[in-house]
Amino acid sequence: MEFRNSIVFRNFIYLFANQFFNLIIPLLVFPFLLKTLGIANFGLYSLAYAGVIFCFMFCDYGFNFSGSKYIAINKSDYEKRDDAFSTILSLKIIISLVVSFGWIVYITYNPKFAHAHLFALLFIGMIIGNALNMQWFYQGLERLGWFSTINSTIKLASNVAILFVIKSADDAYMIPMIYSVAFILSGVITIVIAVRRFNIKINFSSLQKNYKRFLSEGLDNFITISTTSMVFNGTIIILSFFEKDIILIGVFSALDRILKILVSIYVPYSTAIYPRNMSEFQVSRKKGTESVIKYGAIALFFCIICIVFFQLFSENILSFLDQKLALYAKWLRLFSAWLFFIIINNLIGYHYMNGLNKSAVFRNINIIYMVITLILMIFGCAFYSFRGCIIAVLSGEVLLTLMLVFQLKFNPSIAGTSVKDFT
Repeated sequence: MEFRNSIVFRNFIYLFANQFFNLIIPLLVFPFLLKTLGIANFGLYSLAYAGVIFCFMFCDYGFNFSGSKYIAINKSDYEKRDDAFSTILSLKIIISLVVSFGWIVYITYNPKFAHAHLFALLFIGMIIGNALNMQWFYQGLERLGWFSTINSTIKLASNVAILFVIKSADDAYMIPMIYSVAFILSGVITIVIAVRRFNIKINFSSLQKNYKRFLSEGLDNFITISTTSMVFNGTIIILSFFEKDIILIGVFSALDRILKILVSIYVPYSTAIYPRNMSEFQVSRKKGTESVIKYGAIALFFCIICIVFFQLFSENILSFLDQKLALYAKWLRLFSAWLFFIIINNLIGYHYMNGLNKSAVFRNINIIYMVITLILMIFGCAFYSFRGCIIAVLSGEVLLTLMLVFQLKFNPSIAGTSVKDFT
């Protein structure tokens, strides 16, 4: 048990390092960008960045879960491993090309980018680079050292470059250019390492044989992730359709990014414990449940500490970024409660229900959650701007928790675990 826990801890460190340089550092750079670009231009950058992250969802197609689970189960079967590698990589590249075309259409007809087409177009490199991201493969093998080292080094260099290159709002186009180069370079290098270090035999002809299977296995996770992503990453996009003042979009972007720094810290932890939880469920339901509870309790403990911190110091945090933002401290305090619900929902849905092979149940619940939350967001943004958006997102996450708890208690195929175990 001690050895297995050391693997989980090691993979968490690797994933945290990867997440730190891939997402957290860009988020930490945002105070610099906010001051250099100004609140209005920062709002435009945040809108474009949110749209690209939304595009990642389609390129990933749930493979980060279904693909890593398949590799974790079949890591010793080299033929199946190689087929999965080749097929999923091929599918991600094909999907990314389609998504890139959709991105061009989006920025062409969005009036917010009327004078910033080149700026928005340069984000396409991030979409292509994300398709080459091999985290799902290394995660399934529980061998994240190579991936994390290469990815972290390149992403660190790209963010350092941002600090030196961006001198004013006129340099904004360099931001997506630098990030695009970093994403593509990281993807190419980690693919080469996989081929050489793990003797992967790429066979693109396997696409014709296996694409239906991997698309089918990834579908439930894709739908689940897409419903979550539409709320998690779509808030700024939806707000932009109703809020004409780009400065208020910038204000909401700042509040949103502060909380997403913490979510980005949780994501590598969740990703690291996912293969372990799935493996424990292969042993028995009891073992899997104990594993989810054990690792989930740690995440919830730190989450509560963070929420208390925001209740005490929100005004100080916002004043540090920009004195004008301090006026919105009470909304950051309210928004911080979202952290607790998003973590509890992740543990129950992705870790527990997926472990029981009940991803379809979680998928259906997420569809309901997405529809209701989007309706709340549309009305909230239309009548109360970013304030309505915050209330809608928080309300939707609470609703999702209630629906999941209901399933834990009353669904015959899932019931048997005390709800208190997860809270």
